[in-house]
Amino acid sequence: MTTLDTLRLLILVAMLAFLAGLLVYFKKHAQWQLSKLYLPCVLFWGLVYTFVFIPFTAPDEYAHYASAYRLSNQIMLKEFAGTAYDETGHVMMREDDTWELGTELSGENYAEVYRNFWKMDGSQREIGYGHHYMEVAFHAYTPQAVGITVARLLGLGQVLTIYLGRLCNLLFFVLCGWLAVRVAPFGKMAFFGTSLLPMTLELVGSLSYDGFAIGLGMLFTAYVLHLIYEKDKIGPRQWAILGVLLALLAPCKMVYIPLAAMCFLIPQEKFGSKKKFMTAAAIVAACMVAGVLIVNLNKMTSYLGETEGVIDWAGGVAGYSFSYLLQSPLTAIKIMGYTLVTRAAGYVYGMIGGNLGWLEYEVDAVLVLFLLGWTGLTALAVRKEHPVAEASVMKDADASIMPVPHRIISLVLCFGTVAATLLIMLMSWTPLGSPVVEGVQGRYFLPILPLVLVALRNKKIALQHNIDDILLGGYCIVNLLVIQWILAMVVR
Repeated sequence: MTTLDTLRLLILVAMLAFLAGLLVYFKKHAQWQLSKLYLPCVLFWGLVYTFVFIPFTAPDEYAHYASAYRLSNQIMLKEFAGTAYDETGHVMMREDDTWELGTELSGENYAEVYRNFWKMDGSQREIGYGHHYMEVAFHAYTPQAVGITVARLLGLGQVLTIYLGRLCNLLFFVLCGWLAVRVAPFGKMAFFGTSLLPMTLELVGSLSYDGFAIGLGMLFTAYVLHLIYEKDKIGPRQWAILGVLLALLAPCKMVYIPLAAMCFLIPQEKFGSKKKFMTAAAIVAACMVAGVLIVNLNKMTSYLGETEGVIDWAGGVAGYSFSYLLQSPLTAIKIMGYTLVTRAAGYVYGMIGGNLGWLEYEVDAVLVLFLLGWTGLTALAVRKEHPVAEASVMKDADASIMPVPHRIISLVLCFGTVAATLLIMLMSWTPLGSPVVEGVQGRYFLPILPLVLVALRNKKIALQHNIDDILLGGYCIVNLLVIQWILAMVVR
């Protein structure tokens, strides 16, 4: 039996055992809470995806590896010693850590990874890594860098080093998602379901900083909804939490800045006075702006520059500049509008997880469409309380639906994130003259998905009873089928 056959059998047995355990749990517990099942469910499926998608098979993981290792060098104070980079600016690594593996899932690559899984480091020197690090917020790689640093201090080999970085990334996301499910006043399954999408699980089980952004985006959304609809009084502690969340999220990807306007939906009377409300708004805004400027000042300067950028992937041709778009705003609107009309369906398909790996592993369309419809069910309110529902689930569907003005504002802010994403990619990734925005992927919109789902809840379409157990079981079954589909493609 080959390594791939053994892995496939072990993962299948583990997934079936997990599903059996989940079924037994539902049978034995008449009352249960989503927050209690979140940790084991998302952690289990995250581990499954991280072992199926071996190192460097997740999108851009070479660059994410270099970025996390770079921060690890900074944690270990190598910049002060002048040993963090080589003469060409590449990240210095232990020699064994520079080993490269193909980006495809194959029997040979699986065998290579798992044959060296428990290998300890045997490096005699440090050399520059052959891939550049990402020019993104450095703090977004903190979980991965912590794992890599611990592995280096323990003398672990490259495979274990990468997996420890991946595990810390997964744990950070699971912590954020668990807190989001706990504090969300309603629509908890929208946060849970977003966490169990194949694309989400692949990203959070890799070294990608998207896990950091998705986790913080969900936590911020849930916490703001908690302050708007549940919290009676808001003081300095709540201000500080909002400030910290935005200071971490906004610099990670500036396109999520529109979400910050959700804070203005919090009733002023909860602050005690208008003066306190304005003070809180100023403090939260200052934290967000400071975070963005500290991390992204150079990037913002380049975006606002008058000269066209160079689009490397298109052969070094000129791209759209901010000044060009400022002089021809209708051009930008036309390109962005045409992009949405022609590619919106593809973005949704990619957000769900229609294409995994480096987008070369296409999941069966039936599974993707099922997940799309299944996720849509998480947007429905519940008319009557069911015995397995959480205590916070309201008996009246109206109590778990945002007021119409709030729903409209929330959807507008989500569209603002979509528009900001298109605009940024238009200026940084699109060749001059292109009729569509290039480089946009559906995974960029995962942080706003729970808010979209919650904002779509309405009075006309609602469930008679809570079906969270059915929804959760459905997500688990589909993930089992997706993993088997991917491994079957590798065997072929």
